[in-house]
Amino acid sequence: MAVRLPPLNALRAFEAAGRNRSFTIAADELHVTPGAISRQIRTLEDHLGFPLFLRSHREVKLTPDAAAYLETITDVFERMERATSRMIDTRKQRLLHIHNSITFTLRWLVPRLSAFHIAHPKNEIRLSTALPSAADLCAFPTDVSIQIRDEAKVTALPMLMHHRLVDVDLIPVCSPEYKARLGLGDDVEALQKATLLHSMMRANDWESWLAHVGARQVDANSGIKFESSSLALQSAIEGVGISIANRAFITKDLESGLLIAPFATSFKDGSAFYLSYSQAAAKLPQVAEFRDWMIAEARAQVLV
Repeated sequence: MAVRLPPLNALRAFEAAGRNRSFTIAADELHVTPGAISRQIRTLEDHLGFPLFLRSHREVKLTPDAAAYLETITDVFERMERATSRMIDTRKQRLLHIHNSITFTLRWLVPRLSAFHIAHPKNEIRLSTALPSAADLCAFPTDVSIQIRDEAKVTALPMLMHHRLVDVDLIPVCSPEYKARLGLGDDVEALQKATLLHSMMRANDWESWLAHVGARQVDANSGIKFESSSLALQSAIEGVGISIANRAFITKDLESGLLIAPFATSFKDGSAFYLSYSQAAAKLPQVAEFRDWMIAEARAQVLV
């Protein structure tokens, strides 16, 4: 049997009074009188069957149970506010909310994004590194996502449209100075004396590449671990060690000489960055424009 929820106004009054620890401040915040706040809280207490505040002449204090309840109610209201804001955003004619990882954003998308903005200046573009779920993308058709997926994950999400953009192609990279300092040659077993730089978001990359080249003596878990691939790559540029990188993200660094690939062998693990969006989003012009542009940019990189 479903539980009958308390009145929304009563919950709002309780949340404001509990958060501020004051009926008066809550009343100012909600533009009502302190008496109205008190009546709403009495209504909520009657609904629940127990008191929420310990009242005295000078102050009101939450009961222990009410303090735990307040934490949940505050979180619910905050999520409702965020969802409402996003729903209002979806009504904007040219909003495009792009979600992707920070490394893809910094090393692939941002260097190209000005060209898209020049071609489509009326689009309101928002970039976020918070990756949404399939349900989020279906709920907000102005949102698109660029995430690493494999064929199995793509098949498991038939409610979304998917476009394969950039393959994951792993290769070790370091600064020229670091290679010279360690005297790295062509033998991958020389990595035993190197400092391996890892991304915690791609924790298995070194293990996958080392297994592919048969370097069984190298400890794939040794070295320094970073929160993101971007930090690991920047550390490689600074000469801290040798990082495992996606080839698509380091083409300019290799061309400029900031980074070199001491070993020629790369490894494609079968996954790729996919552009994904809902079927409803496919009907929006800003999504179609971004999709076509992204596919063209990804193909151009492959042809280079």
